[in-house]
Amino acid sequence: MCNRVLTYGVSMSIEVPVDEVPNVVARCGWCFVVTSGPSGSHVLSLSPTWSTSGEAMFSVASRRLSSNIEVSGAATLVFPPFAAGELEGYSLIVDASASMTESDTGNLCCHPTRAVWHRPPPPAVK
Repeated sequence: MCNRVLTYGVSMSIEVPVDEVPNVVARCGWCFVVTSGPSGSHVLSLSPTWSTSGEAMFSVASRRLSSNIEVSGAATLVFPPFAAGELEGYSLIVDASASMTESDTGNLCCHPTRAVWHRPPPPAVK
């Protein structure tokens, strides 16, 4: 995962190797799947199943999602902020190439291309 000490004086975004993403999110049961297309953005809350090749598979029936994936071939997976540990308060944001498929583990296949831990800035000082 990440082996550095994180404080508010350190980077707001920390790169995560894409091959580590399935292990990093093993304790998360769900994520937001964000897509964009001609009719605008679309957000769903879904639970992934990870393939042995590191792809996130989702079972979902959504015409808008399918349309957006068909047009863009991309999705962003947003795992909510972690509650404890060295990455407390950080969300994991994963950019992925995406396609609609027919398989035993799901019909939306997302192959991570980039991942970062990201946190909001500290509160403004008045």
